[in-house]
Amino acid sequence: MSSFLKPALKYLLIVMCTLAAGLSVWLLSDKAQEKPEAKSITTPIDSKNEAGRYLQQASEDFFYHEFDKAIESYGKAIIAFEKDNQLEKAAKVYESIGDLYKFRTRIKEAEAQYTLAMQYHQKINNPLGEARAMKRAGDLFLERGEHVSAKDWYAKATLLVQDLPPHPTQAVLFESMGRICWKTEKNIPDAIRWYTLARDSFSALKNQMGYDHMTAVLNKLRGLEKLKPH
Repeated sequence: MSSFLKPALKYLLIVMCTLAAGLSVWLLSDKAQEKPEAKSITTPIDSKNEAGRYLQQASEDFFYHEFDKAIESYGKAIIAFEKDNQLEKAAKVYESIGDLYKFRTRIKEAEAQYTLAMQYHQKINNPLGEARAMKRAGDLFLERGEHVSAKDWYAKATLLVQDLPPHPTQAVLFESMGRICWKTEKNIPDAIRWYTLARDSFSALKNQMGYDHMTAVLNKLRGLEKLKPH
């Protein structure tokens, strides 16, 4: 091969390699710019009804700690439920607003919302719903160590449900009264009475776990009763 051709071939080879390298870098750069499609980490707002969509929105707002927006969404859900004449569900949303305030440790606002729920349940003649809202109010104070206020709410609630057919709300209220009598007041006879009512409710509901737990508590309480001096 002539001495003239050798430098020319060498130059051509360098140009071809450079073009090839440039092409591969260009292709790689396009792939590097591709980003995976963003996916939402929350449930899509896809409920079939208006109220359900507002409730889903409230859950998403709560997840992102947009509490004021969550309350606004709950309010819209109440209006939508009322429009569809689903008044029991509307009343229950007030309980959810109370739970939100409870989470934020805004106790007065939480109690106010639970009270609104009670009033709404009473208005539509739903004693179980009213009692459930009262229990939430009682739990609110119990968790703060305010046992007198807690018992007051539990006592009002049990009056509403004690003569009703067995129901989970009834059973847990009887249990709550028993726990207050035992743990706070050290009143074993009253605790036994309430836990017995709770056990019987769980039994009627065929709730084996609840029945077994109440039975175990009653056995312990009766053992404590025997140890008391007479």
